[in-house]
Amino acid sequence: MKTLSQFIGLIVVASLAACGGSNNPEATETNEPAVKQCTYAYAEGSLSVTWTAYKTTEKIGVSGSFDTLHVSGTQTANSVGEVFANADFSIPVSTVNSNNPDRDKKILASFFGTMTETTMLSGKVIGISDNDCSVVINMNGVSDTCLFTLTKSDTAVSLIGVLELGNWSALKSADALNKVCFDLHKGADGVSKLWPDVKLEISAGITEICD
Repeated sequence: MKTLSQFIGLIVVASLAACGGSNNPEATETNEPAVKQCTYAYAEGSLSVTWTAYKTTEKIGVSGSFDTLHVSGTQTANSVGEVFANADFSIPVSTVNSNNPDRDKKILASFFGTMTETTMLSGKVIGISDNDCSVVINMNGVSDTCLFTLTKSDTAVSLIGVLELGNWSALKSADALNKVCFDLHKGADGVSKLWPDVKLEISAGITEICD
């Protein structure tokens, strides 16, 4: 009888073990969230360029922008930076806007109007990393590189750099503008001055496309 009981016990244990679950890894359920796969693209019409010039010995900033901007060569990419890796742009100088029509006329006539090429500014991205961006800018018949500090998020890219006018042979144009704005460029010391550097801020929106 004892032997029969032991035999029945072994059968029960074996049956329970067989029904206890599968060792197949494919049958194991996990609660890990799916990884979001995203690409990025330029948000059409979102490009903006703001410039800040400086007057008086106290270096007071005067800011403005351009009402018309054209950008091409952007691409859908796996990272925000790659979207603009081959981008180029053009800006009609006639759309300069400093929120002062009289000043805008002087900028067009005495600054851009005294340059070798007077109708368009253009540029192209030649290098981009996580922290900076190199852009070749064409102005006054001269092509030179301006290095911008780069900040980015999933929704926008921002570039900040300084345009040294002497690198584009534009100091004479700055002097011509200072002459027609002579009194307006005087500070408390009575000295009229227009500084040879211009701050540029470029921003563009990003569209995130996720699976």
